[in-house]
Amino acid sequence: MAKLKGVILSVEDVLVQQGLGDALVFSEVTKLIKYLKGTGTQFVVMTNRRWTVGDGSRLLVDALKEMWGEFTYLCRSTDSKIPAKPRAEATEYVLNLMGWKSNEVLYIGASESDMQTAVNGGLLFLRATWYANKTDYGFEFDAPKDIARFIDVFCFRDHLWCHEIHDGNFEYYALAPFSTMKAEYTLYSEDARKAAKQGLGHPDFWVGAIVSSLYFSGIQNRINYITVYPGHKAGSGNVVMNDAMAIFGKCFRKNYLPDLIVRHTTAQKSQTARNQGIPLDHLNQLNTIMLNKAPLKTSSVRYKSPPLGKGKSVLLIDDICTRGYSLEAARTFVEQTGAKAILVSWLKTINTDIVELAPFEKFDPYKPAVFSTQRARKTHSYHENIVDHLAPGELSEIFAHYKDWEWPA
Repeated sequence: MAKLKGVILSVEDVLVQQGLGDALVFSEVTKLIKYLKGTGTQFVVMTNRRWTVGDGSRLLVDALKEMWGEFTYLCRSTDSKIPAKPRAEATEYVLNLMGWKSNEVLYIGASESDMQTAVNGGLLFLRATWYANKTDYGFEFDAPKDIARFIDVFCFRDHLWCHEIHDGNFEYYALAPFSTMKAEYTLYSEDARKAAKQGLGHPDFWVGAIVSSLYFSGIQNRINYITVYPGHKAGSGNVVMNDAMAIFGKCFRKNYLPDLIVRHTTAQKSQTARNQGIPLDHLNQLNTIMLNKAPLKTSSVRYKSPPLGKGKSVLLIDDICTRGYSLEAARTFVEQTGAKAILVSWLKTINTDIVELAPFEKFDPYKPAVFSTQRARKTHSYHENIVDHLAPGELSEIFAHYKDWEWPA
């Protein structure tokens, strides 16, 4: 698994707007550079055009190096061997020069060209909007401080996943355990539940945590599509995750399908059932979901034919997983198309095993189904599939750090 080694910064509307731009904003940019240098994170400034400051007699690179010290500045117009943005060769040149892998790098830009450069290079795109807002792509940051916080909290983690299961077609990941009773898990678990069920707490934290774990573990390189599991009420999508997963998908040309999984009938809510002593199993999910044959390809255009099929992989994300009933039901439907599902949840309920379903006989996944029986293939032990005992502690630390983050002294 990777962690952040380098940052590529564009110039226009990131470092400068006119000349050195607004003095207040630029002082914050300088703080970001100082922060990167303080963490030992290398950075490269990359531009196609020649930039000057003041009356045009002084090069921008000279002014920046006077303030920031030595760093790598790449300008296509003054060095023809540097490939032009937004070609994929441009970021490939930087990675080769600096000795970085693609999922060890963030690209900070502001323009449509910057977005194309990041996407062509397979880099996570952080969109700076402090000078201008020129594109809808990328994760939006209103201030350099917000980018510094994102990097500091999420990009140097040593423990990306607490739980992992790799068993044939069954592949599952979770950030940390979920428990509101065990002291060391309570703070972040209560916030995750509020974020997932009510949109309260700190949804941006959970989005940042899941996006960074996916990116630095390279899972985006093994999928074709992304979707989320719907809530218990009839409908599709997930309010907290919809926008973020769409943005994450666009960064890597992986379409986010918000309505791939449709809840055609409201299901019994798991927590309510547990409180009332009503036993639930996979059937509560299997009999209330189906796949959409023509899911949304963009916000306004639908697929003309089903996108899933043999050789395709879907990243399926849920918030809190207990025994895996929801994720397993979705995987069952996805595999009926010939596609593979990679399962991810924010958290995994403590001390509960995941029950994997045996394959079903052929059925139409695009229509509501009525199953009267189910058969378990295997039970995956909660304890045996903890791959990193330090992940929960790290998550607790970064959650506390995220809420009160300030520039380092």
